[in-house]
Amino acid sequence: MASSLEKGYASTTLDQLEPAPILAPGATDDGRQRFDLRRQLEITSFGIQAFRAPSRVDVIREHDEMLLGEAGQEELYVVLDGAATFEIDGERVEAPAGSFVHVRPTAKRKATATEEGATILVVGGTPGKAYEPPPIEASETLVAYNADDYETALTKQLVVVAKRPDDPIAHYNAACFAALAGRSDEAIEHLRRAVAINERVRELMATDEDLDSIRGDRRFAELAE
Repeated sequence: MASSLEKGYASTTLDQLEPAPILAPGATDDGRQRFDLRRQLEITSFGIQAFRAPSRVDVIREHDEMLLGEAGQEELYVVLDGAATFEIDGERVEAPAGSFVHVRPTAKRKATATEEGATILVVGGTPGKAYEPPPIEASETLVAYNADDYETALTKQLVVVAKRPDDPIAHYNAACFAALAGRSDEAIEHLRRAVAINERVRELMATDEDLDSIRGDRRFAELAE
């Protein structure tokens, strides 16, 4: 597939694309596939990706778009193939092929495939804000994390921090990778910065096993207060 920057357009099908790496920490391979359309089509103005899953597997895993008290993306789900059952804040929505389901950031949602190969396109953006593509290193860090390569994950995450110095999650993830890599001083410093930007980071610190190696550190206790 030629670059859209070279030709002015790009055209493809999902079957022509390689599935992207699984990014969810601790996720197991249940046959679900993710297609990173935004990166592969070189889209920079909005978020877009697609998911495909076997029957009875969650095509869209349960989540909302709220983080640290701030609303993130609203999302439009388009069922391209097969069918799925959405659960949105406790309500069920049957979605055969051709369905459009729009979900606000605050709503908890998931979608389970009810037919083999159910495929859902996801388009998202934060209301009132221009879309900011995440640094490519942000996905590379999670690939390394899932491979238990914490040194590489930290190295990549430090690039993310340099690009987004005021992002509390960028610092928080750097703290996690540093803690897992045995770099307690670096982990504490990144936690300190994350908490300074958004105090609700403490909610993540309370139960995150990635930080267990520094949980007994006096400095951690002070930050968690």
